Amino acid sequence: MPETIQRIFINPPIAIARLGGSTSPQSSYRWVQAPNPHSTGETTIEPDWTLQMRSEGSVEPVLPDSLQFRDGGLIRPVCPFLELWASVGAKGAAPAKWKDVPVTPDLLAKNGLSLKDLTITIDARNSKASRRTGKPQLQFGTFPKLKVSAEEFAPVPILASSPPSVPAEERMIPPGKNIPLGFFQVIRSRTQPAPNVNQPWTQLENGLSKVNVEVIRFRFTPARGHFYGPPFAAKLHRSDENGGLFAPVDPTRAFLNAKAGWQNARADSTSPDQPADTYDGADIRENGPNPSLGVVDDTCEARIEVTLQLPNSSLGAAANVFVSPPDFAPDRRPFLSLADELNDRSADNEERSRTMLKGEVDEWVEDLFERVYETICLLNLDFQRRDKAVLLDEKHLAATAVRGDQTSEPLHAMGGRDKLRNRSFPLPPVSDDVPLPLTEHARRRHRMLSDIDGLRDFIAQYPNRLQKLVRLPFEAESDETTAGIGLTTMRMPPFMRNSNGGPLTLTVWQYELLMDWVKQFLKKASSAKGKALRKPRRAISDRAARRRDEVLARLARTQAKGKSGDPS
Repeated sequence: MPETIQRIFINPPIAIARLGGSTSPQSSYRWVQAPNPHSTGETTIEPDWTLQMRSEGSVEPVLPDSLQFRDGGLIRPVCPFLELWASVGAKGAAPAKWKDVPVTPDLLAKNGLSLKDLTITIDARNSKASRRTGKPQLQFGTFPKLKVSAEEFAPVPILASSPPSVPAEERMIPPGKNIPLGFFQVIRSRTQPAPNVNQPWTQLENGLSKVNVEVIRFRFTPARGHFYGPPFAAKLHRSDENGGLFAPVDPTRAFLNAKAGWQNARADSTSPDQPADTYDGADIRENGPNPSLGVVDDTCEARIEVTLQLPNSSLGAAANVFVSPPDFAPDRRPFLSLADELNDRSADNEERSRTMLKGEVDEWVEDLFERVYETICLLNLDFQRRDKAVLLDEKHLAATAVRGDQTSEPLHAMGGRDKLRNRSFPLPPVSDDVPLPLTEHARRRHRMLSDIDGLRDFIAQYPNRLQKLVRLPFEAESDETTAGIGLTTMRMPPFMRNSNGGPLTLTVWQYELLMDWVKQFLKKASSAKGKALRKPRRAISDRAARRRDEVLARLARTQAKGKSGDPS
């Protein structure tokens, strides 16, 4: 019995686009678990197969020799491709017997269909100002939704306007104006192979993966990262932070309606959208406390829906594209990723169960601490502490300060009297030789912990310290909740906040898996303590040896400079 299309879906169902001012999209790359030759991280990046657009709307797979993230001062945008896939099977067959295949013009033809039977709808919205004020009329986007035929291969601009239900005189985007949110393009399938391409498939180097240039694809190109506002926002304003003058919006983009309700709005702690201080004007005191300048950006969330019209019915599929700022550290992995967040919301906690069943907990824990180290290397911890360390109450203060510690503000989090501080590590004051003592100490310690052997040694030496240091998921201590937005103790991760303004934490499944690992390690260590004392010490890992050599080399250089009188 012939197989027919039973359902359609978009792969991936969630895509991330990143703003960029350049007209050249970012080439593809992959993360590789290997020491980074350009930094101290454990992750490096390598070029991956990239689809380059051709003039007629098709794509050409290429493997770049190098990676380029900017064109002059303009950042290259990340412009994701989305593929249309189908589950095919015999009529009446159970879904378990269906198989997933990419949708191509040939597959459509075999089912008596063509590109004209495919319609794509794009609904792009920016609702930041609307959420902050609780005013639906301040959202802007594609009104009405943008509809594109699969036979249309030219880039289609995504132009945002205010809702048409809002009276013209009250619309934030005046009639006749719009905010460009990017482009949407259907990719033309090639029936004839291009030169140097092995038929419609391109074989990759490993001989396993393939790039199918016949699959029906769509590309989402985000906007260029501009700001828009009322005429007031194009004037020079003074910032409390540094006293400098700046104009938040270019005059050519200062056309929004000042009376729409966003300019001068005060999204304080009672705002329905938290954190309340992340809008233009929050740090300015020119028109009263924290007035909004009425500025919006050209990020958005886009809902892409595909409809395949069958003779007697239709099939649908959907995906979401989230537009975000550029990634300024593409060779560093965050310890808390979108995948981690999605896994945490899975009803059966898939990632935790899968990791436990495969017996890969050691590998997962080491990878987590490598990601923590890569994150800490991006932070100026000294600055973050000055800005966000809470003043500790008596129950969080030690009776005496860490002996010899010269950290400023000893009564604040991570100061010399913080109960959570390791009293074995006094820190020097800020100086020309050590301008960032907290930052250097944190990087050195997390470098050691990012090796599984170093982490085991740490837990063996301080059995309960990790439980005290790592913040429980969604936990905020009483002094943090009353001290103000963004102020935290030094519990890990310190001085970082989540999207709601509270202290940032691991996800539930990450925290539970980590603590299960600690518990099992301590149990094994306790039962094997006597045997371990009688056994010779095993050799350290290659990674630990490499890090030991790096530390010794750095100490040797420091001592050499001191003997020569070199102040650098």
